[in-house]
Amino acid sequence: MTNFAKLSVLTAVLAIYAYAGADIQSRTLEVSPQIKLELADGQQLRCTVKSWDGLGLEGSCGSIRWERFKPGLAFATLKSLVPETDLDACADAAAVVVSLDEGGIVANSALDWARKSGVTYKRLNTIRSEAVEIKRVRTQRLIAEFTERLSQLTPEASAFPAAAWTSLHSSDAGTVSAATIEAARALLTRAGASATLHETAHVALLVESGDSALAKDAASLERFYRDWREEFERIGATVADQGRIPVVVVSERDHWRLLVQAAFRGDAAQHPDAVVVYPLSGDPPAMRPIALVCPDSDPNRQRFNAAVGLARAVLHLTNSPVRGPAWLNEALPRVMAARAVPGAGMDGALRKRGLIAVRSKVSFTALMTSRYGEGVWASDPELAQSMSYMFARWLFDNAPDQFLRYAKGPRTSEAEAARFQRHFSMTIDVACARAAKWFQIND
Repeated sequence: MTNFAKLSVLTAVLAIYAYAGADIQSRTLEVSPQIKLELADGQQLRCTVKSWDGLGLEGSCGSIRWERFKPGLAFATLKSLVPETDLDACADAAAVVVSLDEGGIVANSALDWARKSGVTYKRLNTIRSEAVEIKRVRTQRLIAEFTERLSQLTPEASAFPAAAWTSLHSSDAGTVSAATIEAARALLTRAGASATLHETAHVALLVESGDSALAKDAASLERFYRDWREEFERIGATVADQGRIPVVVVSERDHWRLLVQAAFRGDAAQHPDAVVVYPLSGDPPAMRPIALVCPDSDPNRQRFNAAVGLARAVLHLTNSPVRGPAWLNEALPRVMAARAVPGAGMDGALRKRGLIAVRSKVSFTALMTSRYGEGVWASDPELAQSMSYMFARWLFDNAPDQFLRYAKGPRTSEAEAARFQRHFSMTIDVACARAAKWFQIND
């Protein structure tokens, strides 16, 4: 049975138990005051506050979390909401402020305010430990929410096992193939679509339209698989046989939107070529890839999109599924696809944004340590994709074997910078500078 194991369920469970640990009850206000909220980013809101707890407040302005306030402004807001005769509420409010300003002047002022309001010394002595718990819960919640957001942004941000794949015995490969293809068909059904199956030795191409050019192109995907398997084997890596890899091609944009949504609640607009999902399938259950391909009216661009999806799947099955840095993980599948389908013209298209940036003195360096959902990947993912592709293509064209070994050689506890230097005999900073210099005068 296929398990698409959404992180959202785990996140919700963690949030429920984490909140219970904070031990500050939600306080619904008998009279909902309208107050002016001043947030840490300078934003000012008029809000009719209905309730508050250890994590934030609720009102006409929606949910506002305490970490969005500077400690002094949070303290002022809570004082306007808490009657000084309600000693439990005063103590809870003080704990919130201390959690935001542990050991600071504002925290001490909040404790002094609670003491003057009549909170007992016994309760005062527990406020600091309550504040530590509130802070722990807040941190746990932020991590869970960030993880959930990433899971909807891209399946590539998931946690992947570091253990190397073991190729299936030929007698098991057929059974696992059937299970993974069934998982792909289930996704199509949820998107309101169906497909015709075209099988080769290693690829199961599911095409929605019988007229699609790709229906006749399953053989080219098989060649793509074999060619790159040979490349990786040549540098000492192993592409493990896990049965046929489903490559799903829908013919309508609406079906593409629904397919991505059904697969991981993602936004199809963020995936202009392909996305790969990794449901637990087969026996033994493992995160086996299913490539979902964005439709395109240009046959060559459609082939490129399919090649990107299949490339991701091949990389997932090479040595171990564990991922390298985001720039590498995003760039290498597109380098592989652009080389295989030059007629799509994607090499120039992928460089376009990045060339403008590099020639405006934007450095590759910041991209090297940026993770999914952070930095340029959050602010301008298209630029991040373009610059990642440029840097990876420059490395590949200059040192193809070293690049592939760096990408898919066994990963240990070695720091990424040290790993890079070991393979390329130069630091990341030096490589970034050399690549930028090359792109100043070359396309």
